[in-house]
Amino acid sequence: MREILEALAFHNPAHLTAKHCHRTLVARLGHAPAKSTIQHWLAAWRRDYAHERSAVSNPDRHRSHRKPAGGDAAAHVLRLNQEWELDSTTADVMCADGKRYSVVGGVDIWSRRGRLLVVPTSRASAIAALLRRCILDWGVPEMVRTDEGRDYTSQHMLGVLADLEIDQDICPPYSPDAKPFVERFLGTVTRDLFANLRGFTGHNVAQAQALRSRKSFAQRRGADDAEIFDCTLTAEQLQTYCDRWCEDVYGREPHAGLGGLSPFERAASWAGPVRRVADERALDALLAEPAGEGKRTVGKGGIRLDHVDYIAGALGALVGERVHVLQDPADLDRIHVYRTLPGDPEQRGEFVCVAEDPARTGADRAAIAAAMKRTHNERSRAARAHARDLAKRHQPERAMEDVLARAAEDAEGVVALPRKGETHETPALREAAHAADAADKADARKARAFNEGAATPLPKRKTALAAAMQFYQEEN
Repeated sequence: MREILEALAFHNPAHLTAKHCHRTLVARLGHAPAKSTIQHWLAAWRRDYAHERSAVSNPDRHRSHRKPAGGDAAAHVLRLNQEWELDSTTADVMCADGKRYSVVGGVDIWSRRGRLLVVPTSRASAIAALLRRCILDWGVPEMVRTDEGRDYTSQHMLGVLADLEIDQDICPPYSPDAKPFVERFLGTVTRDLFANLRGFTGHNVAQAQALRSRKSFAQRRGADDAEIFDCTLTAEQLQTYCDRWCEDVYGREPHAGLGGLSPFERAASWAGPVRRVADERALDALLAEPAGEGKRTVGKGGIRLDHVDYIAGALGALVGERVHVLQDPADLDRIHVYRTLPGDPEQRGEFVCVAEDPARTGADRAAIAAAMKRTHNERSRAARAHARDLAKRHQPERAMEDVLARAAEDAEGVVALPRKGETHETPALREAAHAADAADKADARKARAFNEGAATPLPKRKTALAAAMQFYQEEN
């Protein structure tokens, strides 16, 4: 009975009733205790086995509420900007347009400073935008810790971090405890800020329903969620609330993990060096979102992207080559062109040019086309001159002679030992041997005849042809 009841309790811990347990016992065993006895047993079991019930019924909540955390996850962090943690979540606030925006958050572990960015959805460009804000305000981190989501492990993000020489630590899947600081930061944002804003929709479905129930059914009839939750904030206003909360509330409150210091005071106490990006425009160009798929082949008419040809004078020398293209963050009618990194075509190499669509920027298309032809001719002439110089110095037409000479030299030093073989004989070979013997005998007779008639006898080893030639010469 106990095993059956425990199986039922683990299977449906929230909604199991004594009546269902009683029916199951009767159906399987033919008898059962009184329902009141089962009720008391279930109550005692839920009390005594709360840990086991939590581990089975809700593993995620069990991990966050009951998993021991006696260590110090920040013990190894000794410097400002040594490690950042990044993560994304959906804001529990509905804006006036009826949408719930995503929030990308970042935390510096040493100082516990936090930043938030409200975006339509978490993607690589949004994370890059948050990085831009944090780098300009805080400096360049040594490492960032993220999960393995596609937005955090995209080619764009990997390229940005590599270009900035920032290491990335990717956490194992389903392990929020691997980045506890940003997880707690986003939880604090949800409870302390979002829960007190207009348009708050609750942390879960049950809370959302409870918030809807504040109005009667008659009041809710015909109204959408934006009206029910009193959604009046725009995404820009929500961003303003997030900035003010991070800077003036969370950043100035004492933090237990910092010995009573606030994140602002902790960061201000750092006396060591901070890596800074001096050129903000260069940082913008580096963080720019890939245009299209990020890579294009330069054609004779420029770079084709979204049915538009982007041209620049420098592209004339790159026709047929694969290049990386990034969207200009300041002008959507221009793209930044980079060559591929030698040995690794997936990484960006040196900057080439800014290409544009003359139809939208008003640039002189004829002048750009002339510049493209000029750079093409210059590179072609340089290639031909280089080839002529190499041919003059290294004489490639003599290469085969050198190869044959070296091969002959190497072959002289190696002699193959004779191998024992076996005679291969066929009927045709035997008959051919008879014919050869007969021919040799005829030649011998002719040679004797010539030798007897000649003044000087011919050597017996000479062939009949040689004897005939000598006889002809003597006669003439």
